[in-house]
Amino acid sequence: MCGIAGVFVPKTADPVRPNLDAMAGIMRHRGPDGEGRYSSADNRFHGVFRRLAIIDLKTGDQPIIEANGSSVLFGNGEIYNYIELRQTLKDYPFKTEGDMEAVLPLKRRDPDGYVHALNGMYALAIYDVDDHSLELVRDRMGVKPVYWARTRQDGIVYGSEIKPLLASGLVEAEVDSGAANAYLAHGYVPSPKTLLKGINKLPAGHRLKIDAKGHIEITRYWRPTPERDLPEDNQGIQVHLDELISDSVRMQLRSDVPIGVLLSGGLDSGMVVAHAAAMTSHKLNTFTARFEGGGRDESPMAAEVASRFGTEHRTLTIGANDAAALLPQLAWYAEEPLADAALLPNFLIERALGDHVTVALNGTGGDEIFAGYGRYFQLPIEQQYLKVPAAIRRGLIEPMAETFAPMRAWQLSRAELFNADRGRYLHAHSTQFPGPIRDMIGNRMTPPHGVQTEIFANIRGGFADDQSAALATDMDTYLVDDLLLLLDRTSMAVSIEGRVPMLDHRLVEAALAVPPEIRTPSGRQKGLQRAMAAKLLPESVVSAPKHGFVSPVPSWMAGHLGELARDALTRPQALERGWWTQDGIDRLLADRPRHGYRLYALLALELAIITLTEGPLATSAPHTNLETFLHDR
Repeated sequence: MCGIAGVFVPKTADPVRPNLDAMAGIMRHRGPDGEGRYSSADNRFHGVFRRLAIIDLKTGDQPIIEANGSSVLFGNGEIYNYIELRQTLKDYPFKTEGDMEAVLPLKRRDPDGYVHALNGMYALAIYDVDDHSLELVRDRMGVKPVYWARTRQDGIVYGSEIKPLLASGLVEAEVDSGAANAYLAHGYVPSPKTLLKGINKLPAGHRLKIDAKGHIEITRYWRPTPERDLPEDNQGIQVHLDELISDSVRMQLRSDVPIGVLLSGGLDSGMVVAHAAAMTSHKLNTFTARFEGGGRDESPMAAEVASRFGTEHRTLTIGANDAAALLPQLAWYAEEPLADAALLPNFLIERALGDHVTVALNGTGGDEIFAGYGRYFQLPIEQQYLKVPAAIRRGLIEPMAETFAPMRAWQLSRAELFNADRGRYLHAHSTQFPGPIRDMIGNRMTPPHGVQTEIFANIRGGFADDQSAALATDMDTYLVDDLLLLLDRTSMAVSIEGRVPMLDHRLVEAALAVPPEIRTPSGRQKGLQRAMAAKLLPESVVSAPKHGFVSPVPSWMAGHLGELARDALTRPQALERGWWTQDGIDRLLADRPRHGYRLYALLALELAIITLTEGPLATSAPHTNLETFLHDR
């Protein structure tokens, strides 16, 4: 796990000398263990690398230059199946014993198809010296990020984060109002956009090639699709999925530094622990976090799992009340705004883990492959409402509700989307700022179509049922642009490598092929997974209802943070954009238990804008509290 960044300009452009010191320095948190650089002889390509040493501590430095000097590799992340790959490349003169170098001979042997041999989480930058071309590759699920932007010289600048692009001196930070509009609609900025004009995310499962003339080609090499050879019977499916989870965990336990598992008390991380404990010759390190003021405490169930598998278990008690002290730091690390209030507690978890391990496995992705979210099922109240004749619903009930309770009218109107337009249903059940709320805050932007609508429509034909296509839609949107971004930023902020065994692409493909009647029998969330877990985990864990972690945002907003949010959101610079009004913010603050999460979402957006665009970009995370941070602006 590391940070990469670089600059490429075509042969037709003048050489460039970007500020490589600044580009590397601003990523130091991603790689505190070393630095590497490469510049082409003509100064038309420059690359920098910051290393977090995980595998091959002695010889694993980067960049890696091919034996004949024709290619240069920078890689962030891990190629988990590197041992198996190296066994097929015995004639290659390897310089390292690590996971990344196998990419070079694979690419030499099969320039287009080599990516299909890789199993891992990775962002690659491969410079071809002879052709003067560059290829960027992002892993299938998008666990590791890649950002890029065009330069004035018709080249590109790229990096693991947005900050090194800005630090290069080759691009400027300007807010994209369309991206901000999309953020309000989704709670994150959907790929390929970012909050800043001209700075793009390379989407998951994509590769970008730029040639010597500056021509860019972006192609998709993988997307979540169902496996074709899934066993037909329930028992056979369970065995197949269990074998894939086991093999994923086996490869993701590869590490030359201390490793552990973040154990939440739920099914996903519990199954990871069950498989990992069976493969380690020593006691597995497991960690559970409990939050003061965080509501439901899952640490007792996590302790049951830990006891069953004899792990070296620690419960970390974390005070998450002083959000105002940490939000400026998190805005700097996250860069992109996230309405997901789990950002702060996850950062605190990762920071606490850093005292014990450098690598932490977790259960991210289990909800997407086993159908763990409520939006994959129609609400009972919606089912009842649809029994009312359509003419009465549309002609009487909804118009009346629109007059007296606009939010209720909007909620009622979602019901028929479940069968008519599942993509819109997914979006409608995840947005925090539907039309009535936009009206409340004074937002006059035309709401964009939810990206789930378009993606679901495009991929539906490749699936046998709506539910499976809905899972794949979430993988292409919420999972990659919210959950995985959050994981990358919170873990890398404290130099921890977060691994996600549930998102091995083989497991994803198999899970997407499971029929809904087996995946969620009788409409039960995670029904198949519960049956699999019953053979491994305590009954209390298997039968427990799903509970996502709930940050105590309303209580934060009821206190001093609410007043600081008011200060931030009613600054002249904020109000001048026209995205909300002072009256609108006052309305949200007047009912903080109901609108606390919306206030947090707007505050996250405002802090991202301040951090990236107002004044010089800080070279390290600010350690001032929110009140001082705002005052300094």
